[in-house]
Amino acid sequence: MSRLLLACVFSLMSVLGIAGVASAQEAANAPVPVAQQTTVNPAPDVNAPQEPSPEAREETKRKLWMGGIAVVLFALVYLRNKKRWAKWRKERAAKKG
Repeated sequence: MSRLLLACVFSLMSVLGIAGVASAQEAANAPVPVAQQTTVNPAPDVNAPQEPSPEAREETKRKLWMGGIAVVLFALVYLRNKKRWAKWRKERAAKKG
């Protein structure tokens, strides 16, 4: 069994190794892009808005409410399952003896 696995791995490595050499040769012949110089603004934008727009605030509030509701629902399901699991374990222990 292990010889068969070893033979499969060896054949895969040889096939992939040959393909890897071919792709490496193609990559060596490919043109190399030259980096372009960019300008960087070292200072922050002076006219940047300091306060989000009312629409953004409303959307944030809505997302927070949805997240809070999701957490509460998760907690309810978790507690229900915990209670069920305890009851099931107790009944199982009583059946065994």
